[in-house]
Amino acid sequence: MNHPHKLVRLNLHLRPEHLNRLTTLACALGKKKCRDTRLAEAMELALTAGLAWDDADLLELAKPDREEPQWLALGPIVRTR
Repeated sequence: MNHPHKLVRLNLHLRPEHLNRLTTLACALGKKKCRDTRLAEAMELALTAGLAWDDADLLELAKPDREEPQWLALGPIVRTR
């Protein structure tokens, strides 16, 4: 995807434990930088670390929908242009 803007706004559904972990990371990042940090900075840091993995390794982490029914609970994804 090629976006003219440096930042993109997203609506996300996150698990509570992931949100807690990101919040903890944002607080630690704020202490390290000696300033307030946004949750998006922690998400960017986590994505940078995670996306450093090979795609095949990341895909091995994916569980079947039957093991993680919370994604099915959101309903089908309908993409329109």
